[in-house]
Amino acid sequence: MAFNAQDFNSFYFAWPWALLLIGLIPIGWALYLRQLRHKLRQTALKFSHTALLSHLHKQPTPWKRLLSPVTTSLLAFCLVLSLARPTMTARVPVNSVDMMLVLDISLSMMAEDIPPNRLEAAKEAAIQFVRSLPRDSRIGLEIFAGGAYILSPPTTKHDEVEAYLRAIRKADLKPRTEIGGALSAALQALQRAEQKPDRANASNNATNPTETEKSSPSFKTKTQKEENSTKPPSRVIILLSDGDSHEGYPWDQAARDALQERVIVNTIGIGSRQGGTITYRGIELPVNFDETTLRRIAEIAKGSYFRVFQQGDFRKVYEQIHERTIHYEQREVDLGFILAGFGFMFLLVGFVGLLMI
Repeated sequence: MAFNAQDFNSFYFAWPWALLLIGLIPIGWALYLRQLRHKLRQTALKFSHTALLSHLHKQPTPWKRLLSPVTTSLLAFCLVLSLARPTMTARVPVNSVDMMLVLDISLSMMAEDIPPNRLEAAKEAAIQFVRSLPRDSRIGLEIFAGGAYILSPPTTKHDEVEAYLRAIRKADLKPRTEIGGALSAALQALQRAEQKPDRANASNNATNPTETEKSSPSFKTKTQKEENSTKPPSRVIILLSDGDSHEGYPWDQAARDALQERVIVNTIGIGSRQGGTITYRGIELPVNFDETTLRRIAEIAKGSYFRVFQQGDFRKVYEQIHERTIHYEQREVDLGFILAGFGFMFLLVGFVGLLMI
């Protein structure tokens, strides 16, 4: 749920007539003060002047005497406002989404043309993206180079995915790039997530689908596909890579598999215009990449291709992906529970105050 300044312009009370009950609060104060004055007069008649002073000296201090009626008044005020059902519109996510974040960890990610290097820039941007997701959206993490490794299947435990992202280091980078196998593994992870409500322990379910990535993944039956054809896409793959693919399961077939399963694939190409260099086994190598593969994958799988030239571009890319993936609607939200919470707080303060008197 998200609020902005314009939302407050739509604020109203669904049951405004309930606000008339606020008038009972000053009436209650008048009765309280009347009873207090009557009690003081009765006390003055019973005791002598000296005894009265001694008796008054033992009475609670003014703030303790007023604590109970003040907290009671605030409690009544909050309950009346809550009863009037304060309402405003807010942007609310209307559907949950299963996503797989597929990150390239090939050696070319060591290049420092996007400071501090391509890997760290991609990781930090991915962390911010995970933090921006609605709580009910499930996201998983896969890393790949010559093989694909699912670190976390789609889960609502976003903090676990963030922890996996932070744990990736330059020492984990490996040679080769097999995009087709990575997409195939991601599709299988999304398919398994659709069959289970959630993964309670992502670390216990980490898998290495290297052995199966070169064969076409097993997908749902034709009947299930026809049923899903009427539903809006709710599964997304976000592929981050800086290189093309010439090995393993064909990337174009993997993209067609995603299209068949109604999984949108957004691709992000990482690298500056001038490219970069890496040092591998004492040899300095230039690092460039061909955008054709990533652009074509996005086209086939009905996604979008984005090119990142500098670290600041990641934020803009993820904002666009977030906007296209997470769907919001303007819905009326009852804020009465907030006021009821304040009322409970005042009740607790009053109770503690009575114990202190």
